[in-house]
Amino acid sequence: MPLSADRIALDLLDAHLEALWDGTDLPLPQGPVRLAAEGGSELVHWALDQLRRVPCEPKDAFARHVGGLLVEFRYRRCPWNAAALRLLDDTYTFVATGPRCYEDWAHDVRAVLHRSVPDPRGWVRLDRDRINAARQVWIAPGVSAP
Repeated sequence: MPLSADRIALDLLDAHLEALWDGTDLPLPQGPVRLAAEGGSELVHWALDQLRRVPCEPKDAFARHVGGLLVEFRYRRCPWNAAALRLLDDTYTFVATGPRCYEDWAHDVRAVLHRSVPDPRGWVRLDRDRINAARQVWIAPGVSAP
């Protein structure tokens, strides 16, 4: 199934905003600009306009503004992602799914909590806590970390 030009522009813009937020100083890819000029989505036009208005200095303020723009962009792009991102934005929330492989569902839950199984729908996993060293403290003795 080929991707639409609008979706490509949205994906490129999302990746660009995330790179800017992470502190990577990249020029704006021409894909979203060209596609927006050719009548791309209203969301692409809005985000590009907002990005042009973000002051480049000081760098920490720029990163905060771009981070806010990225969150708003993702909220506007997909209501489901907006709800998931809001939920996952809370430091103490963990949400994941996994396949049913065992009759005893506790085994399936354990696999999800140990992050050893992928989402059965193929959805992107947002797991900001995966590399947190504090997680290792709570793994039961005799259980290997994922």
